[in-house]
Amino acid sequence: MTYTFIGDKDYLGREINKISKSFASENIVHFDLNEDSINMAIQDLNTVGLFGKKLVIVHNIDKLDNSELLIKYLSNQSDNTLLLLSEKELDKRKKITKVLQDKTNYKEFLDYNIERVIKDNLDDFKMSSMAINLLINYCSNNIARIENELEKLKTYKFHEKEITTEDVEKLVKKSLDSTVFNLIDKINLKDKSSIFKIYKELLEEGETEEKIMYTIANHYRLLFQISVKLNSMSDADIVKEYKMHPYRLTKLKEQVNIVSQSEILNILKKLSDIDIGIKKGQADIKNSMFLFFEGL
Repeated sequence: MTYTFIGDKDYLGREINKISKSFASENIVHFDLNEDSINMAIQDLNTVGLFGKKLVIVHNIDKLDNSELLIKYLSNQSDNTLLLLSEKELDKRKKITKVLQDKTNYKEFLDYNIERVIKDNLDDFKMSSMAINLLINYCSNNIARIENELEKLKTYKFHEKEITTEDVEKLVKKSLDSTVFNLIDKINLKDKSSIFKIYKELLEEGETEEKIMYTIANHYRLLFQISVKLNSMSDADIVKEYKMHPYRLTKLKEQVNIVSQSEILNILKKLSDIDIGIKKGQADIKNSMFLFFEGL
């Protein structure tokens, strides 16, 4: 049998792990077509496993160097081996994509429901929608981290069997993106005392001035793109195009309502000037960021 999984790396990893649990570790083989040839994977598929059924996982199948070789194998698959092909996205106009859809168990995880994943893993615990959204936000939609943090929360609230927003705030460390999201809120409001407080906390947690600056710039680029898209696209289409959780789009729309496109472009220009000045040796990142925040 052969599976083809299409979608985001984090989501695919979760589905691949589910299947891998049924195989002995010595019978699981990985190939990456960014580095390996499909011929190597086919040779392994045709080699009988010494310790039971074998699982062969081939990543990045869009980089397939010999599609005819794979098509030939799919016409006469080994009964003792499970082949699992994975890729973020495939061109549906290609012949190989149509073959995979026809001859493999083809599954797309492009609209993966993170809330459903959390609810499926709650067991007999209760967790409000607000607490679930907060966990998603704190973990920046990273499904692997969400699952790890959820297990920690369930252990912490083992007797009460209910996880609250207060529990999430207490036990889950915000990701850099989540903290910067809060920082952007304060920048848009020109709340300088809060800006410097959050900025200081980020530095104390080991983040560098450069990384914070680039993360802020990336956020404002996304904010500008969203502000443009909102004029011509539905929320559902934006969520699909950017592969983001609807809750994240809701928060971005709140920011768009506070800051204008001209203000966003002005901030991006200032950050670009800082970056250029640093690279030319004409500016110091520490002083530049202080002046940037102070000049808001």
